[in-house]
Amino acid sequence: MKNIFKHKEIIYLLFASFVVRVFVSYFYSDTVLKNEWSMILHNYQISGIFGFNVVISDSLAIPKFAEIGERVLPTAFMPPLYLYFIYIVKNLSNELVGIAPLIVFLQIVLSLISIIMIYKIIKNLTESKFLIRFLTIAFAFFPINIYASSQISSVSLQLLLSLIFFYYLILILKKDKLKYIIIFSVLGGLLILIRGEFLILYFFTLFYFFIFYKRQLKLILVSLSLTLLTISPYLIRNYLYFDNLTLTKSFGYNLLKGNNPSFKVEGDIELIEKIKKENNLALDNNYEFELDNILRDKALSFIRNNPIEYFKLYLLKIFSFLFFDINSSYPHYYNFFHIVPKLIISITSLVGAIIAINKKGFFQYLSLYFFLNIFLFSVFFILPRYSLILLPVQILLSIDFIKYLRRKFFD
Repeated sequence: MKNIFKHKEIIYLLFASFVVRVFVSYFYSDTVLKNEWSMILHNYQISGIFGFNVVISDSLAIPKFAEIGERVLPTAFMPPLYLYFIYIVKNLSNELVGIAPLIVFLQIVLSLISIIMIYKIIKNLTESKFLIRFLTIAFAFFPINIYASSQISSVSLQLLLSLIFFYYLILILKKDKLKYIIIFSVLGGLLILIRGEFLILYFFTLFYFFIFYKRQLKLILVSLSLTLLTISPYLIRNYLYFDNLTLTKSFGYNLLKGNNPSFKVEGDIELIEKIKKENNLALDNNYEFELDNILRDKALSFIRNNPIEYFKLYLLKIFSFLFFDINSSYPHYYNFFHIVPKLIISITSLVGAIIAINKKGFFQYLSLYFFLNIFLFSVFFILPRYSLILLPVQILLSIDFIKYLRRKFFD
């Protein structure tokens, strides 16, 4: 990474990116830890257990801030990596620098490192100085990328880990060095610990490159072993609590949130909250598992009873992920500085993905990775921040689209 700083232009870009992010965070950043993050962190400090459901009577547990002596039920609702990040930051913060400002500052730093990584990746994929500069700048100043670093969310950390994952994948394709395999595999484990769905994408990556492309079974075995080693502490933790080797238990919640009679692309939790209150579940460590199974069965019953309407909803979610949500309730979603860049990158990346689909190699992999993400997440619900998760892939797929335009009109 040190060689990159010989180029003054990237230093100027990082400085400008830092200034813009600090400016945006001054006006829009989260000022306090909130939602499930604050609740789980508080409950851990009170009880020593990561969880948000607290037993308040012999028959009821609810998400709340636990008081001393109250019983906190352990959770496997979400992967733990970002929670570990928050916990570390909490121990670094003090009265002068609160936890929220410190998290935002560190996320800005992560965002700057992401710019360096996309620059290094693009340099490995094209020799065009124009494309390297143009696409790196586009990534650095993409509005939702700037805004995301000011919000307390796992997406900034996920974005950086994804970029490093892709970078070492490219290095492996050039040379099968053990250190590249180790770093790639550990990153795969960390990404699984930040988004449980990445397990599917990780297996897809192994299949594509080590069976379809390179045909080296031994690389799969090495990578699987190292990735399993990375996630094993959390698997063991869950086995001890739940007698179950699981990463997350939120399939039913996510499925019902995105597939219920409200027919909202971004999902709705009103029915979920109602079901929670109606079911008298045993208040033990398996409370979350039993509740999630009930939510899953309810969602599947809706889909089975009205498959045509839910298939239409699925197609609408795909459209929303590819382009934009035609009925979003998020504040400022239709702001010019959000919707126009999103539409531009959506079109360039979609065309680039179609062009790349028949090219065996890294770009074909990116194209398949792109469509797999869209088809997978659209089963559930689509939030605006999901666009940022795919932004690096969209930037890279745009290389083929821009090259096509240059050949068509300028060569």
